[in-house]
This record gives sequence, C-alpha cells and structure tokens, in this order.
Amino acid sequence: MTYPTAPPWALPPDPPEGAPAAPWTPPGRLLVAYPEEMDPTARPEPPSWLPVIFWTLIGIVPGVLSAVRRAREARRGRNEGLPYWVAFGATVLTTAALTVALL
Repeated sequence: MTYPTAPPWALPPDPPEGAPAAPWTPPGRLLVAYPEEMDPTARPEPPSWLPVIFWTLIGIVPGVLSAVRRAREARRGRNEGLPYWVAFGATVLTTAALTVALL
C-alpha cells in the first residue's frame, strides 16, 4: 500500500490510461486497525494512587499489595501502571529518610 503524498485538500490523482478506477476515500482517517484505541477519552478513569500511599504508610506488604492491585486494574483499563509503583517507591524512600533523620 502506498500512502498519499498530496495534502488532504488536494483532489485525488487521475488514474493512468486504461487502468481501472480505484475507489477514492477522503483523507483524514487514521490508518490503524482499531482507531478507537488512539482516543484517550475512550479509556476508563484509572484508579487513584492515594490509597497506595496510605497502605504503604501502614506497612510495606499492604503497600505492595495495593500497588499490584491498582496497577493491574489500570492496565486492564489501558492506562499506565507505573504511577502506582512511583507512589509506593516515593513513600518508602520518604519514610526511610524521615526515620533516618529522626534517629
């Protein structure tokens, strides 16, 4: 398949002599198999990362479980799972720094 090089407002090129006329589709459509995947507004709202901070302050194991569950739920909704792990890591590092500073 060849992609057009003309701007979208240009008329379709004339077919050569003797060639059958190919159907012309207007430009501006996405050339992907599933165009709805390109629209971020079609994705569901990702879960909040604030409970990850809360459960991490309670303990490391509940924090890990909360981050795992929320990251999995976010990926199921086609969102990133990384913010939950960043929240977990930042909370652990901040808590460790405050503990060391107070000792």
